[in-house]
Amino acid sequence: MKTINWGIIGPGSIARDFAKDLDLIDEPQQIKAVVGHKTGSTNEFAKEFMVPDSFTDFDQFIKKAKVDVVYISTPHPQHFEQALSCLQNKIPVLCEKPMTINAEQSAKLIAAAREHNTFLMEGMWIRFLPSIRQVLSLIKEGTIGNIVSVKASMSYKAPPDPSSRYFDPVLGGGSLLDLGIYPVFLAYLLMGKPGTIKAIGTLTQEGVDAACSILFHYNSGQQAILESSLLAQTDLPAEIAGEKGTIKILDPWYEKAKGIELHLYNEDKIIYPCEWPGHGLHFEVQEVLNCIRNKKIESEKMSHSFSLEMIQIMDEIRNQINVTYDMYE
Repeated sequence: MKTINWGIIGPGSIARDFAKDLDLIDEPQQIKAVVGHKTGSTNEFAKEFMVPDSFTDFDQFIKKAKVDVVYISTPHPQHFEQALSCLQNKIPVLCEKPMTINAEQSAKLIAAAREHNTFLMEGMWIRFLPSIRQVLSLIKEGTIGNIVSVKASMSYKAPPDPSSRYFDPVLGGGSLLDLGIYPVFLAYLLMGKPGTIKAIGTLTQEGVDAACSILFHYNSGQQAILESSLLAQTDLPAEIAGEKGTIKILDPWYEKAKGIELHLYNEDKIIYPCEWPGHGLHFEVQEVLNCIRNKKIESEKMSHSFSLEMIQIMDEIRNQINVTYDMYE
């Protein structure tokens, strides 16, 4: 079986989790090349994961790295140019969420993927986790009836450093793009595009959102109450309420949850355990490999149109809370 050669763009902490999870794939995988902006951290990553080729010049990486597919895990403002260059050179791309800083950039990447007939997928890794698959299965079976509402939040008590990636607008800082994308994703996955969006944000002096509260309302009467914050850290489950009962994805719902709690009204609760090896990034990797093997340029489960509509929703939220990234827009 042919070994799949990966290129890593951005050797940070999530790339380390990704590299470890590659070992959980049944078919042989190798990280063939890595590129980062600092020599020390890039070489350290290469040594840790026995990567033969390391670069600190992105253009040299594109020209010389012999890879089958790349994983982009740099700060989100860098995604567009890096992914575009890869697509133009017919290198398949798995790009961390958010795939781009705005919908205009996403549309251009999708157009490039189609023009060059090259695979592109946003790395919304939780889409492929067994926990989310379990929830989708319960809903598809009609277990809780029609969905009435979704409540989800993600928060992290970030160190109060204005120069950190969480608060620096040059690095795409703010709670929405980093954390809020998960609750937005869940609501959109389960109920689609809302008819009405209302959002309020708490902005820092640098002009990014330290916290964001979002309400989706649908013409069917469904609603979603969503939240992200860099000011506090909570351990709330994600709750999906239906006509017959509720499903709770227990904390941490956005990664390896403690379980899935099903509670049909007037019946006992049932807990479905969530267990899998590693961090869980190997599930999205398997989807990428299946798509590339079948010569697809997009995943049906995380399609181009899904990513584009989701970032359009995020753009509208940013517009309402007055967060702009002027250097990119």
